[in-house]
Amino acid sequence: MAATLGFGTARLVRGQALSPLRRQCANAGSRRPSTASLRPRTASSAREFSSGPSGGGQRPRFSQRLGDALRKTKITWYHIPVGLGVGFLGFVQFYKVQARERERQEGGEKPRPRARITPDGPWQVQVMSTLPLKAISRLWGKFNELTIPYYLRIPGFKLYSWVFGVNLSEVSEPDLHVYPNLAAFFYRTLKPGSRPLDPDPQVLLSPSDGKILQYGQIDGGNIEQVKGMTYTVDALLGKHTPSPSISSASSVRSGASTPKPREHQGDEGIIGKEEEFARVNGISYTLPDFLSGQKDKDDSANRAGAVEDQSTQSSQKAVSQVRADLALGEPAWYDMLPRDKATSLYYAVIYLAPGDYHRFHSPTNWVVERRRHFAGELYSVSPYLQRTLPGLFTLNERVVLLGRWRWGFFGYVPVGATNVGSIKVNFDRELRTNSLTTDTAADLAADEAAKRGEPYLGFAEATYEAASPVLHGHALRRGEEMGGFQLGSTIVLVFEAPTTATTDGGESKGWEWKVDKGQTIKMGQALGRVNGE
Repeated sequence: MAATLGFGTARLVRGQALSPLRRQCANAGSRRPSTASLRPRTASSAREFSSGPSGGGQRPRFSQRLGDALRKTKITWYHIPVGLGVGFLGFVQFYKVQARERERQEGGEKPRPRARITPDGPWQVQVMSTLPLKAISRLWGKFNELTIPYYLRIPGFKLYSWVFGVNLSEVSEPDLHVYPNLAAFFYRTLKPGSRPLDPDPQVLLSPSDGKILQYGQIDGGNIEQVKGMTYTVDALLGKHTPSPSISSASSVRSGASTPKPREHQGDEGIIGKEEEFARVNGISYTLPDFLSGQKDKDDSANRAGAVEDQSTQSSQKAVSQVRADLALGEPAWYDMLPRDKATSLYYAVIYLAPGDYHRFHSPTNWVVERRRHFAGELYSVSPYLQRTLPGLFTLNERVVLLGRWRWGFFGYVPVGATNVGSIKVNFDRELRTNSLTTDTAADLAADEAAKRGEPYLGFAEATYEAASPVLHGHALRRGEEMGGFQLGSTIVLVFEAPTTATTDGGESKGWEWKVDKGQTIKMGQALGRVNGE
């Protein structure tokens, strides 16, 4: 009994152990290749390609293979109903119409962009004119404002100083860690006494550090950019720029926006100081008449009562066309200088390199009456481009400060350039340069001028008349800081001064230059001098 049980148990164990092996053998037998599969491949069993009805064993075209792949793909394609597509397009068009209607009702319709001036010049200039230089300059300005890691500031600023020739011994902050970014280092201040002013009161100072590119006398309203290449004063400063020495105070301020009068609170001390400033520096001025407003009203009422006014409002387009036609016969303001030629117009161009001191100062005692902002382009002002791009300074964005000094007209023009983040004027808080806001405002002004039938003058104007009831402008002392650039650029001075002449005794009278072309100059050094005073 026991033997029989043991034998059966042994057979059962062997059967269970061998069963997996039998199953593997059975599976292998079922996967055994057939005789046909072991035969060598013949030409008839090879893949046939045909590119057309004639066959020929060529590979099918790509379009045919792509079509076969799309038809045999596992992805199922469904057609969009025509009604759904038409409804979607109708919804998009409805949204656009509603958006335009809202903009029109809110008065925020986007104006058409101003027509860009395509400059003349070699192919390098043509390629540069197609680049978005203003957008690139804005990005560069944002990059300059990025905070530099603390441990990289000293080696970074020293490397920049070595490349561009910055004199670090003049910097007011000897610890370079205090400058968080490149923008702050560009706009650095200097130690007191680093730029002493020329003591001669008859000297016109250099407004900034830089290199003298051009200077001379303006003849016929043309300024020489380089030899054989000129641009007009009107193109640089804007049209209708009269000189105080050849026109009355009312004509000087004609065309400017009417300022809001400053309330006089009996501050006679301030008025006395402004009167003394004007008298000492030979600048014309008027004392405020606190009763002039009522007297003007009474006079106008008396005049109105004498003859009855039956005028009607003229159309804006007619006024614009007639004014433009009459302006063609008017002589330019610079052709109306005194007949005795006691004074003439002069100009000077100063180029600021990236390593120069970037703040600019007042070259003399003078009064700024108006500001014009030209939202132009931002081409480079490098010496190469000045030689190849005609009218470079009239194309670039610039701030034109118009005023007077003791000899007559005085114009001060900071000009922007590629990668110049902004032009800052200390006494003008509303000024914004290289900004999308100012570009949009300029486009809007050009669009409105076109609707009125007027030519766009190219600038937005503001006045500083309310800054002083005596001087009718913002007074600036000799050497006073006016503002600065973010990176390097150019300053153009246009001013009226006594005409250069020689006496019978051989002495020089009038204006005399104290610089040479290509000379490096520092702020506060003599640019020229008025002799015979």
